[in-house]
Amino acid sequence: MLEEIGTDLHLHVIPNIDDGSRSIEESLQIVASHYESGIRRIIATPHIRSDRFLNKEAGIQAAFVPLAEKVAHSWPDLKFSFAAEYFADDYFSVLLEKAEIMPLFENYVLVETSMREEQPHFVAILQKMFSQGWKPVLAHPERYRTWWDAPKIYDQLYEMGVIFQVNLLSLAGKYGPKEQEIAEILISQGKIKAVGSDLHRASQYMDILKATKNPYFSELCQMPLLNRNEI
Repeated sequence: MLEEIGTDLHLHVIPNIDDGSRSIEESLQIVASHYESGIRRIIATPHIRSDRFLNKEAGIQAAFVPLAEKVAHSWPDLKFSFAAEYFADDYFSVLLEKAEIMPLFENYVLVETSMREEQPHFVAILQKMFSQGWKPVLAHPERYRTWWDAPKIYDQLYEMGVIFQVNLLSLAGKYGPKEQEIAEILISQGKIKAVGSDLHRASQYMDILKATKNPYFSELCQMPLLNRNEI
């Protein structure tokens, strides 16, 4: 069902490193479900944020390798790598200055901001990324509640060149009806250029399959997507 997307570039599948998978067994369940659904490339994106998940590349690598070995054994044709989902705060700005960034691939970097509170320096951080040659991929823009009543922010960021990544779980209504509505609006406007599952639990996979039944999913699959390196 996900063959047309091919790549999941946002999920929390590395075990015991953030609020995602809680065991290597759960991680393997997620990978197995993805493979069965047609995914052939997975980019794990553990959180990096100073207040909760102060992950560093060495620690992510150490947690990734045991899982990657099992994945390679069971699904040898599946490409499996890791990057990070960066919370755009002062700590992220420091990482930018130090050039200690783990991109999804090439110069594409997954970033997020607060879902509940306005972050006044977020746009400036995105501009800083562009000035350094990075291409921001904005995780789940449909989930930022402070933007719902100020939709011009979507136009501003899109015109800057920010790549919007929608969550499949949003299309399934997993987070709520408003998140689903905003996701569908952004798809209908042609603003979505990347797709991610944002899976944290194997138990969420039924919602991924539910998302593929949403008519907007078919519309999404017709768009040029970063998942297929078409943008």
